[in-house]
Amino acid sequence: MTERHQVTLVSLLISAIVIWLYYYIDLEAPALMAQYDYHAEVIWEAPWRLFTAHFLHLSTMHWVLNVVSFALICALFARYFSVRSYLNALIVIGLGSSLLLLALGYEGRFVGLSGLNHGLLVMCLLLEMSAAKHAKQRQLVAFILFAIIGKLLFELLGWWPTALEVGQDRDTWQLHGAGILAGVLAWWLHERHLAKLAQLK
Repeated sequence: MTERHQVTLVSLLISAIVIWLYYYIDLEAPALMAQYDYHAEVIWEAPWRLFTAHFLHLSTMHWVLNVVSFALICALFARYFSVRSYLNALIVIGLGSSLLLLALGYEGRFVGLSGLNHGLLVMCLLLEMSAAKHAKQRQLVAFILFAIIGKLLFELLGWWPTALEVGQDRDTWQLHGAGILAGVLAWWLHERHLAKLAQLK
């Protein structure tokens, strides 16, 4: 099995776990949502919330959009990762985005893969731009990156539709923005790792 297939398999396993968690919490243990979501007031007493919050969801439509996006990003860009580097990226983006929100004083509570998805997509697009051999490829990637920033601006202005209920969606631009910044960090760390491997060769 190639590394690309291994990464794809891992992403499908994570997707299955996210779906199972939603139905398990909804049907069997609803109290778990309040124990594993991001909640700044208790984050130092329960630091796992920095990471576990990304894998919980509020509604069926919420997880459907997030899981489909997550699997699609992996299907398109799995070639850039080994299983180890892929999991490293998820950890850096998940923890990085949560810690950034904490450092900026974000007081809301959140769950969902969307911040991690934004970060992973931006990381993968930057990897694609670095690997592009033609100017048109780089221009296309640059256009998509600008479109993501435009989407973030639309969310800030309240012009972007969301699968969340009214009242739960007011801070999505902050969650997605933190994910994007963490994705840039993950890309930088990934590139440094590849550069070191090249030097060893």
